[in-house]
Amino acid sequence: MRFTLLLLSFLAGHAIAQCDEPRHMADIPYPKNSSYFNSQYASQLQAILQAPTDSDGYLLLEFPVTKSQKDETTRQYNMWLAGKRLTRIKQFLTDADYPHPVITRILTASTEELRQVSINWCATSDAPQLANTHPVNIPQNH
Repeated sequence: MRFTLLLLSFLAGHAIAQCDEPRHMADIPYPKNSSYFNSQYASQLQAILQAPTDSDGYLLLEFPVTKSQKDETTRQYNMWLAGKRLTRIKQFLTDADYPHPVITRILTASTEELRQVSINWCATSDAPQLANTHPVNIPQNH
């Protein structure tokens, strides 16, 4: 089961997430130039693991990166650090066998310099549904 969750978590990390009505669950701040969150915030993540959620949905982890950087090297470093921060939280949840998909997103046009990952619950009913315009007949083996 852990392998399946890890695989789904990896695959879901590259999906486009749309969450029109997110339910905010927590913000996990990070010290400057660090990809490790303080241990006191592990209790917030534990609360998320135990929180009741809709049966169909996913966690959306978002980290903002300011759109104005002094140079390209700084921007690349900040993007790398944002990814590391998101990965730490996602790995914490995966290691604890969190039963829902976890989607990560780096917001690249932030106007504020924040160093926190925002964690939101998104019900799948918030995401647009894709209609199958061509019915597919699947043969049944008898």
